[in-house]
Amino acid sequence: MAKCVFIVQGEGRGHMSQSMALREYLEDAGHTVESVFVGCNFPKPLPEYYRESFNGNLNCFHSPYFLRTPNRKGIYVGRTLLFNLARSMIYLLEVNRIKKEINAIEPDVVFNFYDVVGALALKNIDPKIQRIGIGHHFFLHLDGYQCNKGSIWHKWFLKIHTSMIMRSCDRVLALSFREIEGDSTIEVVPPLIRKKFRSIEYHPGERYLVYLLNEGYLYDLITLSRNDPDFIADVFTDLFPEIDLPSGIRLHSLSGEKFQEKMASCRGMITTSGFDTVAEAAYLGIPLVVVPVQHHFEQRCNSHDVERSGIGITTTELVPGILHQMQAFDNKEYRKWVERAGELIIKIMEE
Repeated sequence: MAKCVFIVQGEGRGHMSQSMALREYLEDAGHTVESVFVGCNFPKPLPEYYRESFNGNLNCFHSPYFLRTPNRKGIYVGRTLLFNLARSMIYLLEVNRIKKEINAIEPDVVFNFYDVVGALALKNIDPKIQRIGIGHHFFLHLDGYQCNKGSIWHKWFLKIHTSMIMRSCDRVLALSFREIEGDSTIEVVPPLIRKKFRSIEYHPGERYLVYLLNEGYLYDLITLSRNDPDFIADVFTDLFPEIDLPSGIRLHSLSGEKFQEKMASCRGMITTSGFDTVAEAAYLGIPLVVVPVQHHFEQRCNSHDVERSGIGITTTELVPGILHQMQAFDNKEYRKWVERAGELIIKIMEE
């Protein structure tokens, strides 16, 4: 039985979802998760469902995060870099704290879900502790992988960030929508999807489901609804504007249980191009439209991969007509790939 520790990047919700799914696989195999270190200093609070999931084992720390554009549709890359450089002393103090606490726990394995402060903490840690980096971002470093969907500078910054994490790990696992060969540095594994999503029985309904990381797209949805009466949707967001909404648009606060309920009977899904919501929807065979966040190189690449894997379509604008391009896809092989996630990751951990 292995004692495990998680370090989780807290921006967005994808890395948190991955850690929840991996804990299920580990505990089913008889291993334990002793502690979870998660970035909690972002403008949005840590979701309550995540706090409850790791009740008693959660440790917050300061970690870098993106500054968002005023229209809430994109991110500032340069300003984000300068902002976080100015906070570097805060992060270095957290590096020392995390390192001390991990050494005190004496785990067998630490999984780092793509956090750079966590990567620095794992440098020169007790050599008996196995360090495993896990995330879909590592996919960008595979030999032969091509993504030219955004600024070359943004790509360069992302690869530097990812390389820092890779250099702190003994093993690097790239989450992928499809089964492909890894290389000498990176091993490819399936998406990590929680049991409750894998157990959903999907039956298409009348209403669309929308989850957008950047709430500025809400105004585009309102325009879309006014121009396309066929568009009626449940929208999960942190933004509740004081304006009259079309009768077909219903806004919901972020809630894991309610989102799962709406997913089971949605007509199709519109979501920003994060990895995990797309992976969950694809597992159920839900028709998908993905919208990459502006100036976000990784989301551009995810969008490219969604189309290349045949699990959805990509758009940069939510305009009338986009709904009619949504199509269901045959997800049998994809589901088989996802079901192997726990087996493959635990095998790698135990080698």
